[in-house]
Amino acid sequence: MKRNFAVIMMAGALGASLALTAFAETEGTVIESSVEATEEVTFGTGEEGYTPVTITVLLDRTGLGDNIQETFTSAPEHVVVNGDQMADYFFDLGLEDRMAGYTHGSCWSTVSQYPAREQVKLMGDGSNRSFSKEDLLEVNCDFLMGWDSMFGDNWYNKDFCIENGIAMYTPFCASDAAVFEDIYKDYETLGAIFGVEELAAEKVEAMKEKLASVKEALGEEVYADPINVFVYDSGEDGAFTACKGMPGDILKIAGGLSSFDDIEKGWATVSWEQIVERNPEAILILDYNGEAAEKEEFLKGLEALQNVDAIINDRIYVANCADMQGSAGSAQLVEDIAKQLYPDKF
Repeated sequence: MKRNFAVIMMAGALGASLALTAFAETEGTVIESSVEATEEVTFGTGEEGYTPVTITVLLDRTGLGDNIQETFTSAPEHVVVNGDQMADYFFDLGLEDRMAGYTHGSCWSTVSQYPAREQVKLMGDGSNRSFSKEDLLEVNCDFLMGWDSMFGDNWYNKDFCIENGIAMYTPFCASDAAVFEDIYKDYETLGAIFGVEELAAEKVEAMKEKLASVKEALGEEVYADPINVFVYDSGEDGAFTACKGMPGDILKIAGGLSSFDDIEKGWATVSWEQIVERNPEAILILDYNGEAAEKEEFLKGLEALQNVDAIINDRIYVANCADMQGSAGSAQLVEDIAKQLYPDKF
């Protein structure tokens, strides 16, 4: 498919707001139109019958530059995504035929329910961010979804993407301040861009029902006094752990509270001494690719943790790493964690 795109420099935030309002009323759908942007980029072939969609790419969220607006006049056909948790959005929405490739990213999906995963090309050697710019161009990529950092100068920055007709997408759920509603917004956005709005809405409703059933099972008393949970992702000299954002919200809905909920980030590295000070009641190990048992053995062997309640009482549990970051399986993960923390409630 020949990819047509254009770049329009806007006069300022007011002009951007007015332009987007007019677009929303007369030509298509605008998502996140209240966020200021200085540039608008249009992608697609102007497909007949397709409702144009305008989104905001939040490049200023992590200091990568000014936000830009992207308008789609047809659905992308050669999608590349970095990470299982992001690929699962597309598999869950039945969009594998739109995918040109993906990588396992930093967290592999250890419990993927999607057979289509085996049908889509693994980019490069299949490891984290292994694809080059040449790899993207070779598969004619026209839509790239990944963490904000992917669009920095060390990877595939705005100029490279625009010059090569590649639309950028940074998930709402990747924000340090994200909550479950941001997963819903990603479904809404991808559903609109790829013309599967009804299916996306059904998936969101199913997630909401799952979370409602967990909340009903746990009850108000659990949420009034949640279990102090240390999330162990990785690290030997210190621990990379979940704080706020999506992992923090997943924990809260499951009846837990991150030991480091006071850190204003989704993830952070902390010392073993800090963990001892927080004295977690439970430890949640993030499983990347079936190595949870090794991580558990490591933690139990650490002299520094021997007097921590979670170790003493052997309250060590496991969660899927990819879904802990915000994905198609995150609602199910909430139930899985809740059942481990409160088995008597289910």
